[in-house]
Amino acid sequence: PKAVLNISRDSMAANGFSPATRVFEAAGAGACLLTDAWLGIELFLTPGEEILVARDGADVAEIMRTLTPQRAQAIGAAALRRVLAEHTYTLRARLVDDIFKAHFERRAM
Repeated sequence: PKAVLNISRDSMAANGFSPATRVFEAAGAGACLLTDAWLGIELFLTPGEEILVARDGADVAEIMRTLTPQRAQAIGAAALRRVLAEHTYTLRARLVDDIFKAHFERRAM
């Protein structure tokens, strides 16, 4: 396939800033991801460069009609680089660890 389609649950899209795990799984596999629009997406992946965003079914059809295998591969590769640089479980665990350390250091004072 040229792209993986992600459709967010209404509750996730309404709240924004909380992509489904499958977004990172697809990007981590180097797939070109086509998703619905949701608030904060640009904080995780850059639309048009690392992820494709559709507003509705007509957008999905048009994006898929014009998406070349070369562009899909380039978007997937860019998404993979971004995910490995910024969105791994190791990085998230370090962030949580830093938050806990800072919290307990403040309490110890």
